[in-house]
Amino acid sequence: MKSTCARSLALLVMGLGVGRFALATGALSVPEVDEGYLIGASVASSSSHVGNAKARYTLKPMFAFQLGSVRVSRSRATTLMSAGREKLETGVSTDFDIFSDWRLSASLRVDNGRSFDEDPQLAGLPDVRTTLRARLSTSRPLGGQWSWNASVDQDILGREGGLRLSQGLGYRLRMSENTHWDFSASTTWGNGRYLQTQYGIDTASAANTGRAPYLLGSGWESFRTSVQFTHAINEHWVTFGGLDLSQLLRGAAHSPLVGRVTTHGLSVGVAYRSK
Repeated sequence: MKSTCARSLALLVMGLGVGRFALATGALSVPEVDEGYLIGASVASSSSHVGNAKARYTLKPMFAFQLGSVRVSRSRATTLMSAGREKLETGVSTDFDIFSDWRLSASLRVDNGRSFDEDPQLAGLPDVRTTLRARLSTSRPLGGQWSWNASVDQDILGREGGLRLSQGLGYRLRMSENTHWDFSASTTWGNGRYLQTQYGIDTASAANTGRAPYLLGSGWESFRTSVQFTHAINEHWVTFGGLDLSQLLRGAAHSPLVGRVTTHGLSVGVAYRSK
């Protein structure tokens, strides 16, 4: 576990170090900092791939604020705070403007775990522990309203969270100065440890619960599509909503833990921003 943590922290530090070196040599510039804060909430309906629990309706708070060049945020807060500007990372993050077109970001994100306590069909299987993930991501405009992004994130607490890679395309349809739609599609790949933790049954757990083991190696996890709507009512108030669809792929889709190969997430909310 110590060696995993060390490698993960080294990955994040190396990414930040590259950014600092490029900044010092003039190849990289820190974008202008946006000051201010945002608070808001959304009502969301979502279903999970794992288990057979019904769709849940939850009230989700969101926030974002700036500490120098570092942003602290939750959920969609940064995209609402900077509506019409460059998208920023969720979590605790900082970013650099690479050669004008490319953007590199580093962030820390809490990955909430999973419990089987409320699902009798999966009772006895080990919970997925909450952990902290270090993430490096890059994005680049492709011309017009199209953009490309990619990211890599790693569990840095050694809690079997593994490593995950993703990449996707986005398109922004601007209806007016204050209103736009965002469309995106992305794929996610996970290493063996990540997929085994999320969708597998190891031999010890299988023996303890009388189930057949299900062992996974690295591979594709999912394909996701999203439609998001944002409307600035005035300088301070913003309304938003969205629909997300997720389709599991290959080994993850065939896991005995999976109750739904395709899931959805639907949300609507309002937020107040200081500027």
